Amino acid sequence: MARRFYVIQLGSYWSLPKQEYLKLLQQGAVSNLVDIDLNTYQARIVKKPPLQAKPIDLSDFEIEHFQMELEHFMKTGEQTGFDAKEYVNIFFE
Repeated sequence: MARRFYVIQLGSYWSLPKQEYLKLLQQGAVSNLVDIDLNTYQARIVKKPPLQAKPIDLSDFEIEHFQMELEHFMKTGEQTGFDAKEYVNIFFE
């Protein structure tokens, strides 16, 4: 079975295949994705992700968050578990 990657959207867990997860990150890194239809990324709802999964929460995700996640994913092939609601930028813009 191919590895799956997990996201949280509106309180639901979604599972995506690797290529579709990469496509989601790439599209989010170049354009402001609003109201993401995860069905277009061959995603499916799951009750709960595996314990080792680090799902990212797409709530409040902005272009820079997608860019950071994409960079990490390209380097490691792993998810960060990033949650934009919990993120505090320590640098002033």
